[in-house]
Amino acid sequence: MEPKQIHTYVCIALFCMVISVSSIVVKIATILPADNSRIFSIDRVTPAIQMAIDELSNNYTLVENLTFSVEYANSQCSIAEGINQAIDFYINKKVDAFFGPVCDYAVAPVARQTRFWNIPLISGGAMARDFAIYRKSQYPKLTRVGPVNFNSLSDFFVKLFRHSGWKSLKILYNREGHANVFEDFCHLCVEAIHYDIIEKAREIKQDYFRLDEKTDLRTILLEEVGNTFGGRFFEFSLKQKCI
Repeated sequence: MEPKQIHTYVCIALFCMVISVSSIVVKIATILPADNSRIFSIDRVTPAIQMAIDELSNNYTLVENLTFSVEYANSQCSIAEGINQAIDFYINKKVDAFFGPVCDYAVAPVARQTRFWNIPLISGGAMARDFAIYRKSQYPKLTRVGPVNFNSLSDFFVKLFRHSGWKSLKILYNREGHANVFEDFCHLCVEAIHYDIIEKAREIKQDYFRLDEKTDLRTILLEEVGNTFGGRFFEFSLKQKCI
């Protein structure tokens, strides 16, 4: 995702946030991975945040008396490191709002804690199904501003199957697929699709099979998919190891 695309979400988030912030200096604690192989790394997001701040400062009288202070910390996409950095910002009084974490396992404990601190958390990630299910009870301070999440993906599948009149779904997935986005990306994706279909479209028969590095794809497609979940079989190279 390019900085211009990211900055649109950041700008909206900043605009909404300052309405309820009375301090002259708005302290933004940004907790993101330093690893540039991640989509939302510190280096990738920093220009977008600066673009959003510049746009607000130049075009909105609402923030003319406010300045933004942004500090960054490395989440490492870690369930432990994300909350550790958040606690450090909080006890040192360096935060009015959190930007990130983004990786699902890193953002979850921080988002749970912010309701006790009464501090908003804005994330471009938090894609898992649980963030929507437990929105009010566990994550009331979390705002997800990413362009997509797994809930919208499962809604797409339900609408696609109903529109096409399809009744059977077979999911082949690799739990470790797309780990460069965040850990268990494909597992959480498939989990959302599986349980949302059970909840929203019980007429769709579904099954799933977990792949691994030793899996022979041709054999799996013949045995697991076959004529039950598919029509003709074409041998091909599966490059994307998720679904």
